[in-house]
Amino acid sequence: MKLSARRDGDQYVLNGEKTSISFSSSASTALMMARTGTPESGAHGVSAFYVDLNSPGVSRTRFRDLGSRAIGRGSLFFDSVKVPVSARIGAEGAGFVQVMQGFDFSRALIGLMCIGAAQQSVDETCRFVAEREAFGGSLARFEGVSFPLAEAAVELRAARLLCYEALWLRDRGMPHGWLAAGAKWLAPELCARVLHQCLLLHGHTGFSLDLPHQQRMRDVIGLEIGDGTAQIMKLLVAREIIGKSARPY
Repeated sequence: MKLSARRDGDQYVLNGEKTSISFSSSASTALMMARTGTPESGAHGVSAFYVDLNSPGVSRTRFRDLGSRAIGRGSLFFDSVKVPVSARIGAEGAGFVQVMQGFDFSRALIGLMCIGAAQQSVDETCRFVAEREAFGGSLARFEGVSFPLAEAAVELRAARLLCYEALWLRDRGMPHGWLAAGAKWLAPELCARVLHQCLLLHGHTGFSLDLPHQQRMRDVIGLEIGDGTAQIMKLLVAREIIGKSARPY
């Protein structure tokens, strides 16, 4: 982490960049992680701040992304930006731990976000193939059309229940981190595949921008990255079910 926060009396001075930030071009405030310790202090040298993005010294850019265009993503730049000590969230050096605790919640929610998008397209596609006639009857009578939708219905239900189990365990204060990680890996990958299939089942019309399947697919692909990629999620699951010997470093 490169963004630094140096204590100066009753305020901190922020210098550096935060990149890949959602709503960066439009947000008025942001919850920021900045290094208050040395690089050698690692995760224990990171603190959280609630920063006014209209402060002097803040500038922004917006990226041109494949999906999630309504939200937008970009970089925030801080040039000697002053924030009061009262803007620090929690104890100094505790920011990284706070974020990691939140991931076990947000990862399950991201899984459900993806499932919602895919389920909507499956429902719409089921209606389309039932009504669309080709070769003397409904498209739905061909197994090549109906089987992918049957598979999607079952797989989405299974992924949804995995997300629900992680959240159920969290509500009861029980260990759930590896299930949340599994939900974050499984659901976005599955939903991107399901949405791709829904797009194809609509033929050339599905390939146009007139139908929403392409937008949902692009948005879900972005959620394969946010809050940890599938590779990182698999590492977390492996460490939980195997133990420390599964750590690659």
